[in-house]
Amino acid sequence: MTIKRLFFVVFAGLLALAPCFARNYDADIIVVGSGLGGHAATYSALENGATVIWVEKNPVLGGSTAIATGTFPAAGTTMQKERGIEDSNELFIQDLNRIGHNKADQNILRAFVEKATSVWEWFVKGGFQVDTKRGPFIDPVHSAYSVPRTYVPSPNKSSMYTDFLYAKMEPFKSKLTIRLNTKAESLVVEKGRVSGVLVVSDQGTEVLRAKAVILATGGYGSNRDMIKRYSPKYSEVMTVTLPFATGDGHRMAAAVGADLVNMDYICAYFGGMPKAPGQYAIGFGDLSSGAADGWKGEIWVNQRGERFINEDDGDEDPREMALNEQPDLENFIIFDQGMVDFNKRFPIGGFEKRLEENGYAVKKADTIEELCKAFGLPVAQVKREIAAVNGDHSAGKTDRFGKKPAIGFTKGPYYGILNRGTIFMTQGGIRTDIGMRVLDKNGRWIPGLYAAGEAQGTSQWGGLGMAGGTGNAPPLVFGMEAGKNAVNEAKLIK
Repeated sequence: MTIKRLFFVVFAGLLALAPCFARNYDADIIVVGSGLGGHAATYSALENGATVIWVEKNPVLGGSTAIATGTFPAAGTTMQKERGIEDSNELFIQDLNRIGHNKADQNILRAFVEKATSVWEWFVKGGFQVDTKRGPFIDPVHSAYSVPRTYVPSPNKSSMYTDFLYAKMEPFKSKLTIRLNTKAESLVVEKGRVSGVLVVSDQGTEVLRAKAVILATGGYGSNRDMIKRYSPKYSEVMTVTLPFATGDGHRMAAAVGADLVNMDYICAYFGGMPKAPGQYAIGFGDLSSGAADGWKGEIWVNQRGERFINEDDGDEDPREMALNEQPDLENFIIFDQGMVDFNKRFPIGGFEKRLEENGYAVKKADTIEELCKAFGLPVAQVKREIAAVNGDHSAGKTDRFGKKPAIGFTKGPYYGILNRGTIFMTQGGIRTDIGMRVLDKNGRWIPGLYAAGEAQGTSQWGGLGMAGGTGNAPPLVFGMEAGKNAVNEAKLIK
């Protein structure tokens, strides 16, 4: 350890442990992070009368809303009733449990469902721009809800929520201090309660003190070390999360005794194309999900050359659960020129350009033997799978996975796409109660500490699955709840 680093660690420890460094609070509430949960928590704290310091390590507010769409599910809304759609909280809960494989915290799941409608209606009544022509609808991107209950803003961007909330903060700006380019390093604990945050910025290292702290720091999809530590099975998956999704809140909360739950959960989306060995960050343009959306004929095989799923199943959950069981969450999408002609397109956009630019994951060969060799696949097993598909197609039979092949393999050249599971959100997180109070390993509340949004881990409300809109709605709902409850606690502190 360098002298500079040693000094920092010692200095940080002294600041975090010694209450005598400062006697006054800098604000009632500190919110760390500025995605959906951070915006909702900050607005809620301000609206409930608190002074707030808003800490964000990036140069701008917004977090991952910059790259996300804006779907929001809720049951029993005015829009549903106007369209004659019958829905209920109980049906919504059943759907979430089905999609999440009954692994959610049932109290938190129910708290989300029961509050989602009022939060959505608050946005709408406040003038939020909604795409009324599209919603409510059944989101085709995720496992389907049983009734149309998904809504989107106009335009369909997650940042529409943060922009709306930020505008709503205008009357309270005198009570708000925003600290950009300021990284929260650790929590301050005084007399058994969290009472501040140690931060680092261009202004140096300092302690900001408050009566309560809300962690809205997002997930850890871009922290490869954290993934390897808690979920080694997923160490080779891709991620579309932005570079700053590093689990800062998870780390800080754990350091003061918080319980981290379901850190072994990762629900890897199907899927993404790596660009090189050991390169895990990809963009949305590198997703291979187009092969699963209406394209016919291709087979997906694992590293052993074996098929493992009905490639034509429109439900994403079975294919993601099946991919979860494959070595390195890796598979190869194999098809031929006859299928390209049949579908009148390649399975993913810009395929021919990708052949030129990404020879690691996208390949073309004159024979299936050459294609298998290029990917390191067992030729004999892949040829057995192709023969089986051709036989089922000729006989008009449904195969062992429930697929009736629309076309067999007929002519070269042959094509392949290396595909790996891809992280959109992280499921493990900081354990909370329904009031967003952070809990320790014994289920006891850590005074002064709250968490909201992906910092909680999506599994607490969604289990092991990705239900439509639950990357947006729960952070907004629980951010509002965290802000309100943190203020109620702050009012009790002199």
